[in-house]
Amino acid sequence: MTTANPPVTGKGTQRSVTPSEGSGRSLQLVAYYRVSTDRQGRSGLGLDAQRQKIHQLAAERGAVLVAEFTEVESGRKADRPQLALALAEARKLKAAVAVAKLDRLARDAELVLRLSREAEANGLRGFLFADLPDVDATTSAGRLILAVMASVAEFEARRISERTKEAMAQAAGRGVQFGAHRPQVAAANHARREQASTAAERLRGILAPMAQAGASLRAMAAALNAAGVATASGGTSWSPVQVSRAIKRLELTQR
Repeated sequence: MTTANPPVTGKGTQRSVTPSEGSGRSLQLVAYYRVSTDRQGRSGLGLDAQRQKIHQLAAERGAVLVAEFTEVESGRKADRPQLALALAEARKLKAAVAVAKLDRLARDAELVLRLSREAEANGLRGFLFADLPDVDATTSAGRLILAVMASVAEFEARRISERTKEAMAQAAGRGVQFGAHRPQVAAANHARREQASTAAERLRGILAPMAQAGASLRAMAAALNAAGVATASGGTSWSPVQVSRAIKRLELTQR
């Protein structure tokens, strides 16, 4: 099995895993990992724990891990390219999709249910979750239990959001100030925005013609790296996400 774990950049990565001998007789798994922020993806924060859980799940079930897909995206967003690739790979191999935790697949019950129905209709072996070892979502009964648990999880998430908003409203009624309502925080935020705008303006000469020519974010990032241009934070490596932010600040349009 391949052991190297490349860093996550942009919006996600995928990695093939060399099957072990005898894998044709074993349940095959396509691993799907997700982190919510680009910083978590680059640092590996949370990914190592997810990988460990998936490898443990595979060992316990005597399954073979054949591919891994990593996404950097919010769990509430349905448009996730790496998840689509993971599902396509699972369909091709008649494999199950393995996820470390239910909320890594989605925080939206409707999305979980839709994915579960699509898995059943398109020849996948379903989903397996390391945090729900007793729920076999490759079976009809398991999918039913999964649907109930996803609905409960979404309900709890919405209740937490409601309670937080209620508590903040009550605190605001007592005169408590939050975040940018405090003058010193507002001033610091304004200074950071000005600094970011100034840094982005230095890049106009490079990014404007490339955007006009229809260059991809990855190509622009490569050009900045090749030119040795430092990032706003003083770093030496540009990612497509950072380029996208700079383009938005400069109000450039990609063709």
